[in-house]
Amino acid sequence: MAPPSPPRPPTFVRAIALFAAVACVVLRAAPARAQSNRPASGQAGAGPVSSAPAGSASAPAAEASPGEVKVVGSKRVEPTAASDMDIRIGQLGDVPRRNAEQLLTLAPGLFLSNPSGEGHASTIFLRGFDAGEGQDIEMRLEGAPINEPSNAHAHGYADTHFIIPELVDRLRVVEGPFDPRQGDFAVAGSVDYRLGLEHRGVTARGAYGSFDTRRLVALWGPAGTSRRTFAGVDFVQGEGFGTNRAHASTRAMAQYERSLGQGVTATLLATSYAGRFDTAGVIRQDDYAARRLSLCPAAEEDQFFCLYDRNQGGGVARHGLSLRLEKRGPSDRIEQQVFATVRQLRVRQNLTGFVGDVSPLGEPQRGDGLEQSYGATTVGGRGAYARRVDALGRRHEVEVGYYARFDDADSAARRLRFADGVPYRVDLDNHLRITNVAFYAAGRFVALPRLTLRGGLRLDTFAFSVVDRNRPAVDRSGDRLTSEAVEAFGVAAAPKLSADVTVHRRLRWITSLGVGTRSSDAQALSQGEFAPFARVRAVESGLVSNVVESGYFALDARTVAFHTRVERDLVFDETAGRNTPIGASNRFGALGAARVTTPFGLDTQTSITYAEAYLPPPGASELDLTAGPRLPYVPRWVARVDASLRRSFRAFGETFRYNVASGFTYVAPRPLPFGQLGPAYGTFDAAVRLRYRMVELGLEAANLFDRRNKLAVYNYASNFRGPSAFPSLVSQQHFAAGPPQTLMATCTFYFDAKEEEEDRL
Repeated sequence: MAPPSPPRPPTFVRAIALFAAVACVVLRAAPARAQSNRPASGQAGAGPVSSAPAGSASAPAAEASPGEVKVVGSKRVEPTAASDMDIRIGQLGDVPRRNAEQLLTLAPGLFLSNPSGEGHASTIFLRGFDAGEGQDIEMRLEGAPINEPSNAHAHGYADTHFIIPELVDRLRVVEGPFDPRQGDFAVAGSVDYRLGLEHRGVTARGAYGSFDTRRLVALWGPAGTSRRTFAGVDFVQGEGFGTNRAHASTRAMAQYERSLGQGVTATLLATSYAGRFDTAGVIRQDDYAARRLSLCPAAEEDQFFCLYDRNQGGGVARHGLSLRLEKRGPSDRIEQQVFATVRQLRVRQNLTGFVGDVSPLGEPQRGDGLEQSYGATTVGGRGAYARRVDALGRRHEVEVGYYARFDDADSAARRLRFADGVPYRVDLDNHLRITNVAFYAAGRFVALPRLTLRGGLRLDTFAFSVVDRNRPAVDRSGDRLTSEAVEAFGVAAAPKLSADVTVHRRLRWITSLGVGTRSSDAQALSQGEFAPFARVRAVESGLVSNVVESGYFALDARTVAFHTRVERDLVFDETAGRNTPIGASNRFGALGAARVTTPFGLDTQTSITYAEAYLPPPGASELDLTAGPRLPYVPRWVARVDASLRRSFRAFGETFRYNVASGFTYVAPRPLPFGQLGPAYGTFDAAVRLRYRMVELGLEAANLFDRRNKLAVYNYASNFRGPSAFPSLVSQQHFAAGPPQTLMATCTFYFDAKEEEEDRL
């Protein structure tokens, strides 16, 4: 029997989605009024020339009295869309987060799911996209790329665990493909981590908590330097919240920024990271309900965190260098960056047990264990030239830039025996050389006193060279070599356009259209092929408000409606252990977000996002947004609240400082294949800290109420009963357990730079 048709979304959601799709056509400027075309108070800076450099920090804050927090703004590049956000971490970094990846949840509608262990990149869900581990989100660190093309584990795999979370100053998030500077994988959007360390001196922190988790971190901000100069080391080790979840990693980062005179600034960044992790994988819902997982005691608690296959986990290493030069003049800016990265990854997993092995006649199945490995060296550069132009009595801006990247990689996948993890078959073994060269032109045109147009065109070219080392030794014509070379080439053009209407000096209406692309996975190309791209056409419209009052109160709020259509979309395939093509898809929805910073030390951010994703049948009209079944695994509702309070008090003649922070996440039941729904997800995290002079003690709690969350839920056929059992083709829910309540005690020492100088004297 066919599954019941999914319910149609609420009328108001379809209405705002339709509004987003046609808003750019009916857009009219508000009545003109003579005024300067400089941004109003509280709005963003005047664009790429007059704004601060990408990643630059705000000016140092004036010293505030105890218990008082002063909001100090910084200039930034004007937003290209209503969902273009420059997210200052600030106090919201007080909310418990295990790593830099979890800072991404500050972006409205973004949800992370990591069923594969502490050292593995999370699956990212954003605005109706199952973005995998990076396939649909362009990730960068200070402008240098993080995504890995044609990784055997996941095309576009983006691992941010090499970043020390305390060194992240801001996140530049663009939800949607609306900025000409966005490149490959910017389908659902893009993220650029920007670094900085406010404290000048040495910060040393030790932490110990649940499941024998230990963390040591040391940060140094040299005296007399800006927050853009720092060094840090970080070590983490733990047994994990159940069987086969141990992990250990170490990371180091250092950045030096120096003014060379005549408006020239140089920034050198170095990173190094290595780690290993074990993975429990997924378990079947029926096995959990019947308490028949044999590797764990029969108690419900033990079964929930149990596993089938101990031969799961992985190892990772990444080392990188980046050098950026920037020169700013009175009316122009030149930027040049070069980068290099060396990367290794190995992942072992088993999602189906004993289903896919074609064993010798009469022999039992050996198992569906899958080992995916990737090793790559990446070099490249990017540059831009921006200039102000005065014309028609108004000031406009133009920018041209380029991006170049070369990857030399080995990508392989092998099947492993269930019993001992020994490889028995090669699925793929490729040597890859991928060249990506792109050019873009962007502009800002002040058409009317209240109407500004932004946009541009990006042209990406890809050259693929693939040596397949896993070809058969014999074909129909006889013996042959087991390797074969393939070359392919592809070109993609991506236009962007935004209209920005100043409704009020503190309220703007921004409507944007854009085309984004995802490159082809090189492992699926054939000789001489004109490589196809996954193209996305997106439109959004929203209201944005930025208010800053007397430097003590700040509000950043937005409400946005969006629609996206993707050609050649991908969805998770349990047999391949990665996302695979499924055809076209539609997405639409809306979001609301607000961040309020107050003069009494409270910083809060709230967001809620509604998104629908459908797989239209062949021949369906693009305007029929709900045609076809729902795209599985994509959350419909995602809500997030972060809050941090910093205050001080006096006792016994001394000043004490305290901090209380909390974060709440809710994800509504997620659609599964065959019309089923997974369970809802919710977690509440909290932290308290008390500082006296140079010493701070803290207690952090993740999942404070110890809710049993199913972090990832799938629906497919599997067989974990043994190699001789007859595999059933009936789909069954599988899930990966989320972390239980986790407590972490911290002790931090702050050695100020001034005190260091006095000691030396």
